[in-house]
Amino acid sequence: MKFIYKGYCVLIVFGFSLLISCGSSKTKATPEQLNQLAELVNDKHFEIVSDRAYPQVTSGMASLQNSGILPQGSTINQINLIGNVNYLRIVGDSIYAELPYFGERRMNAGYNGSDTSINMETMLQNYSVEENSKDHSYIISFDAKTQTELLWFTITIFPNLNTSILLNSSTRTPIRYSGVVSTR
Repeated sequence: MKFIYKGYCVLIVFGFSLLISCGSSKTKATPEQLNQLAELVNDKHFEIVSDRAYPQVTSGMASLQNSGILPQGSTINQINLIGNVNYLRIVGDSIYAELPYFGERRMNAGYNGSDTSINMETMLQNYSVEENSKDHSYIISFDAKTQTELLWFTITIFPNLNTSILLNSSTRTPIRYSGVVSTR
């Protein structure tokens, strides 16, 4: 049986009751938050610090599951980045990034192991911004080029300033990061 009491659902199963929330946890963004977000995106002057990385699970990544080399609180499909230095900065037409990378290199990797993370200071290419009218998020897309690879970024910034970075590369398997944006 299910009863609704003050916005909560009460399920009664075989004499036991369980209280769960039936309502949505979504809250509407205030006009001030929406204006702040629009200004942040339009100024092209912000920094994202990620707290989680979501690598693509491959057989190579699966072999690491029981190795003990993943950070505390991590699995092969969700890596805890708290305490690791990482950022993605957009400053005008430039990108500055230092993002840890978890995944597989497909080719063109350096022999000295110096290019294991995403580390760059370069110009943005093909920069575009699109506003999602349903949830008032912004989707920012651009390309960047380093000495050894091409990178395609898709960043989603939500009104609560949470972010999602999707990174595709010419030499690596895709990876996604979640974090928070702030002004620089």
